[in-house]
Amino acid sequence: MRVFNVELLVYGSVLIKRAIDFSTEKELDLGNIFQSDISIRPSKQGFLISTTVFTADQDRAYKVALLFVGKMLDILAMRTNSPLNVSLNEYRQIEGGNNIRAVIDRAEFIYCFRIARDLNLNENRLLRAFSWYRKGLYTEDPFDKFLALWNAISVVADGYCNDNERTRQGIINKIWDCFITLWGECVDWQFIDGDERWINDNNDIRNKIAHGGITVDVQYVENVISKLPIVQNVAYKFLSQWSERLGNNILIDLNAV
Repeated sequence: MRVFNVELLVYGSVLIKRAIDFSTEKELDLGNIFQSDISIRPSKQGFLISTTVFTADQDRAYKVALLFVGKMLDILAMRTNSPLNVSLNEYRQIEGGNNIRAVIDRAEFIYCFRIARDLNLNENRLLRAFSWYRKGLYTEDPFDKFLALWNAISVVADGYCNDNERTRQGIINKIWDCFITLWGECVDWQFIDGDERWINDNNDIRNKIAHGGITVDVQYVENVISKLPIVQNVAYKFLSQWSERLGNNILIDLNAV
């Protein structure tokens, strides 16, 4: 066992104005605490982040760093609501024409690492849903994007719905239950416009994509693409408000604290 320093490139529409250095506790498993040194530097693609990890070999060091930084990015992606992906110094061209970037400072990075650690230990389902949402933001394949966004909704619904005879009948009823808990009756659900088939229809699309039960043609792909903006808006609102319901207001304005 030894200490390794792993450097990763995070690409996305974020801006780091100056170098940032701090230490934070890494606790991917309960009680297994290691103080990691974090160093963040600006990059044209987003930012470079290096972290120290204590493990057996280089291969495991990379995997641990990827997991550790990835959980922080799950929180940061929710806060910025923008695609963030990580690689081992792999160049990727950011989509042209996007000159608007979220400015991330030291306090926000520290906050995201802390919240990620707390959720990993205490609300792992919620953190897993954030991870699916981040994947939905950065993946370019429309089917993968739809699956990731719908999985984000489903993970929360499956983990936090009320336990009753109706919700035991399946994920559709679990999502209904959670939406009603947050927003009341369907007519009041933002973005959905009172469509009582919305959950059923989108879950059916999810199942067809996941199980390969579709004929892939241009019309079907365009149909899925047309649904993505609303699914993303609903997923983002649902995840952020359910997080707040659990006492984790991840969107808190750090400047107002």
